Amino acid sequence: QVCWFKGLAPSRTQKALHTWHERAMLVARWKLFGILLASLCTHDAVAKMVMGIADGEDYQLVTTFCFTFPRVTPGQHVANAHIHSQTIVAADGHKFLVVNQTDLSKGLSCEQLVKGAKVIEWALAFAEGTANAHQEPLVEKTREVVAYDLTLNVEPSMNGQNIAAVVARCGQKINAEYIVEFTNPDGTFLDKQFACAEQGFLSSYLWLSLLALVLAPSFFSAMRTLQRRQAHNDISAMFFTSTGFFIVRVWLFTVHLLVYSRNGMGLGMLLFVAQFLDFMATTMATVVLLALVHGVYLVRPSIPVGCAERTALMRVSASFAATFLLSTLFCGFKVDGPISPFGVMRGSAAMPYVVSRTMTGFFCLQQGMKLAQESDAAQKKPYILRFTAVAAAWLLLMPAMLLFTGAESWHREAVVMDLASVAMYCVLLWDFWPTRFGALFTCIKPTERMHPYAEFS
Repeated sequence: QVCWFKGLAPSRTQKALHTWHERAMLVARWKLFGILLASLCTHDAVAKMVMGIADGEDYQLVTTFCFTFPRVTPGQHVANAHIHSQTIVAADGHKFLVVNQTDLSKGLSCEQLVKGAKVIEWALAFAEGTANAHQEPLVEKTREVVAYDLTLNVEPSMNGQNIAAVVARCGQKINAEYIVEFTNPDGTFLDKQFACAEQGFLSSYLWLSLLALVLAPSFFSAMRTLQRRQAHNDISAMFFTSTGFFIVRVWLFTVHLLVYSRNGMGLGMLLFVAQFLDFMATTMATVVLLALVHGVYLVRPSIPVGCAERTALMRVSASFAATFLLSTLFCGFKVDGPISPFGVMRGSAAMPYVVSRTMTGFFCLQQGMKLAQESDAAQKKPYILRFTAVAAAWLLLMPAMLLFTGAESWHREAVVMDLASVAMYCVLLWDFWPTRFGALFTCIKPTERMHPYAEFS
């Protein structure tokens, strides 16, 4: 096994495409994009909105929400929040309930939910001659359906409480369509439509998008320089592709939040694309880190085919990718789940991925420390230890935060995890920078470009 140093030629005199004028024009374009992004933030918010069809038995959860009221001085008037419900029923006996979310988690029966509900609104379609006390305002009635429109005022005493909207028809099959809106009082587009655990999501990702906008030219410049010098290898190509997916995902998720602040629903397809890009970026970054902690291209050109080390590496990589893909698909097809920039949600559906990610983190830690102690890797020991620490910290952060924090701090966890990803990409960029690239990857596998007559050796 022979390793050689692959140096990079010093940069040449700047050409026309890399003059200061061209760079100034590039900066101007980025500023224009920032202005357009900021202009999207000037619209007014409406509310969180959910719509769907209830067709279960006894009762069906519409959605959950947590109202946030502003802090005021004693004696100052506080505006009410609102729940706006539009319901279409095709049979009598339906009820629109507002209950505590804890009552649902206890598994109470339909009758118990109705008895303990904060609000009970009857939707009587065909019960002629029945006293319709506290009935919803009738909007439209035909032979087949009856439509009701209801607006409920929510008082400040409900501040910070998790409530659930439920369509119930105890002992019978539900047949109703609904559109429900939740609006916080006197809020701005940054918080008016977001539940308690989602307060601050939009403002945080606006700043994160700006950070991605600032860092993107550095990654792009390094990638183009290595490409122009024909110095890319498998690991570097995958790293820069992962970085691009991550930056685009942050921007797409921010756009989704901006639309969400306007219509209360966002763009479901855009959110799914963002979550799938997160799957691609995270999986590729994990493969890059696994390769680095195994010393690929650092101390050896490849891992021998058929050896136990390669088998373990393939199993860990496949488990990580498969479980993350399943988690992403489940998160993407869940219509009324919490807002998440990742393909991960709290609950049993994400547990296989969380376990797999934890195992991958410890696997990187074990393999990196083992390789750093070998004599063949003595010259690259600082690199290996740094990549091992970055891989273990980045991979184990998400499981740790999901384990030790609650759902009420989800938006802070999401931002911290994305900032950790930014830090990971920046650390790798430092070592992948064109002036340090050749000193890092000194053991490259032969290629036709480097050894055009390798078949004669």
